[in-house]
Amino acid sequence: MTRPRIPGHEDAPEASARMHSGRWVNLYDPSPLDIELADWVRGCSRVDRWGGQSIPEHGWNDLCHMMLVERILVNRVWRKAPREARLWALMHDLHEGGGLGDIATPYGRVLKAAGLDELKQRLDRALRLAAGLTATPDAETVATIKRADQIAAVSEGVRLAGWPEAVARSRIGRGYDGPLWRGPLQPLDQAQARLAWTKRFLLLGGRGLAMPA
Repeated sequence: MTRPRIPGHEDAPEASARMHSGRWVNLYDPSPLDIELADWVRGCSRVDRWGGQSIPEHGWNDLCHMMLVERILVNRVWRKAPREARLWALMHDLHEGGGLGDIATPYGRVLKAAGLDELKQRLDRALRLAAGLTATPDAETVATIKRADQIAAVSEGVRLAGWPEAVARSRIGRGYDGPLWRGPLQPLDQAQARLAWTKRFLLLGGRGLAMPA
C-alpha cells in the first residue's frame, strides 16, 4: 500500500495553527523559526497520558512523563549520557504539545499508515533546532531513550493506570522483563509541571526558553 504524501509548508498553508504566544506554526511542516518552545511546553502540560484514565486525581501529563524518562535514562540506562541525549529525553514527546496529543497505541497503529511517523519527525526536527540541538539525534541516542521510555511506560501503566503487571509488560513493554521504576511518580498540575520541566531544561543547557512567570 502506498503511503499518502504529507503536504509541505507551501502547498498546505491552511495547516497553520495559532499558538498561545501569537505565533502561527504550520503543523505539517514547521519552521524552527516559527517555534516558541513555551507554546509546546504549555500544550504538553495539558496533555494527559493514558487517555486521562490514570488513578490519581491529577492526570499524568506529558511533562511529568518526559521528566521521568530523563531520570530513568541517567539512573538506569545510560549513566554517562551526554547533555544532548539528556535534553532530548526531556523533550522527546514535546511534539505532542501542538495539538497532536498523546495518541494511544491502537490508534497510532492505524494512523501510522497515514504518515504519522513522518509528521512527528518533522515536528521533532523543528523543536530540536529551536532548542539548540542538532537536527537529528544519532541512532544510539534514539535507541537508548526508547529503552528508558519503555521502562517508564510499563511503570506508569502498572503504578498509575492500574494495568496488571503481566499485561503491561507484554503489551506496553513488548516483553520487557526488567525491574520497574520504583522511585517517585508524583503527578503535578499544569503550572507545577511547567515550572519543574523548565527548570530541568535550563539546568541541562537548553536554549530558547525562559522560566515561566
